[in-house]
Amino acid sequence: MTTGWTKTAPRNKNSNYKRHRKNNEQNFESIAMNKLSHVKLSDEQQSLRDKILQFTRENLKTYDTTKAPAMFVIEGDAGTGKSVILNSLFNEFQRLATDKDNSQDTLFGTKNYLIVNHPEMLKLYLRICGQFPYITKNTLERPTSLVNKLTKEKRIADVVIIDEAHLLATSKDAFKKFYGNNHLEELLSLAKVLVVVYDTKQALRMGSYWDEESENGSSLNNYYNNILQEKRDWYQLKQQFRVAAPKDVLDWIDTISTKGKIPKFPESMKNRDDDSFDFKIWNDCGKMYEDLKIKNEKFGQCRVLCTYDFPYRLDGKDYYVECGDNFKVRWDRYQPRAIAPWSERADSIDEVGSVYTVQGFDLNYAAVILGRSVGYDKANDCIKLRPELYDDHAGFTKKKNISTPDTVKQKIIMNSINVLLTRGVKGLYIYAYDPELRERLNQSISS
Repeated sequence: MTTGWTKTAPRNKNSNYKRHRKNNEQNFESIAMNKLSHVKLSDEQQSLRDKILQFTRENLKTYDTTKAPAMFVIEGDAGTGKSVILNSLFNEFQRLATDKDNSQDTLFGTKNYLIVNHPEMLKLYLRICGQFPYITKNTLERPTSLVNKLTKEKRIADVVIIDEAHLLATSKDAFKKFYGNNHLEELLSLAKVLVVVYDTKQALRMGSYWDEESENGSSLNNYYNNILQEKRDWYQLKQQFRVAAPKDVLDWIDTISTKGKIPKFPESMKNRDDDSFDFKIWNDCGKMYEDLKIKNEKFGQCRVLCTYDFPYRLDGKDYYVECGDNFKVRWDRYQPRAIAPWSERADSIDEVGSVYTVQGFDLNYAAVILGRSVGYDKANDCIKLRPELYDDHAGFTKKKNISTPDTVKQKIIMNSINVLLTRGVKGLYIYAYDPELRERLNQSISS
């Protein structure tokens, strides 16, 4: 079945081309694993890891069932190395828990878990655990599974590490067999120490909506402030590790994805050399895709992404993202049994990924389509959101703790834009579906 086409430059169907592409992709297959498990921590990251180890030891020693557990929060924007620290930290926890030579350590014999409410990220952690004999698969869980397991067994975990805590459920979800009010609330009663990674700008669904500035969903601060002062700590990471872009490009991304304003085109990109970060705004989606495929041949892990603005259903059928008369490419196929994450599979160059596909992952190049819900407000020179065109109906399912759903819908779309624009390590391409927004973005280059 044809997976995508462009009239500007049809896909090469030569078998040698396909074989070369597949072999090239295999060279990059373990990039995500290597970045989590083999990267050298920066001085700040190493210091933070040591601080959390000390925090954990102290609170395990003084744990009292009559008091609230301890909580350490790591906050940071996308790409600040949160998951890298967590992976290193969990490896150390599990090594100390099983190392008989360190039987006097407080962490020896502890029962610890790492959880993430993201199937693609969980796949990655499960692959990584095979490299370390002291990490077993049953210590890596989705939050609902761990809550139900600990509740059924009537026991308390020693340490629970939560990656992507902004994806924790903030309301009941009987369909997914979660019957509590909030994942974090349940975990606070089932662990002695919680280590939480958090970014409020990555909440993408009403059923797992976290916001520190409104009455909607849940607030991590509210839970944090209810813990005894001596049993809590909060650290904010600021250094950007993923996007190797100049500061004015990072500022451009932040301005358009958090404030909705149309920034001036980065000066650093007007006279860039071939080795610098590659940032382009495109008029033609098909041509953007063809250029991306060339980059993919060179670097691997270059993918098209799109806001959730074109129909997609989990019914086994193929659904497409269409832009203009020369771009029609299939949405990513749901493959729960696939071992490799979507960003690492060779065939995903023939697909368009969504926020759910790439959240938490790096790409070398991200070609982002700002879809139908992202328009232009000429009077205020800013993005104009159209939530009625955003096709993630499950994400917009209203919950009891959502008091102003229209506001939340706007924030979810902006958060999705932020997630998509912060995936590219070497380059970022942008195409706007809305013609007025596309024209305004191109004007910013000439001006």
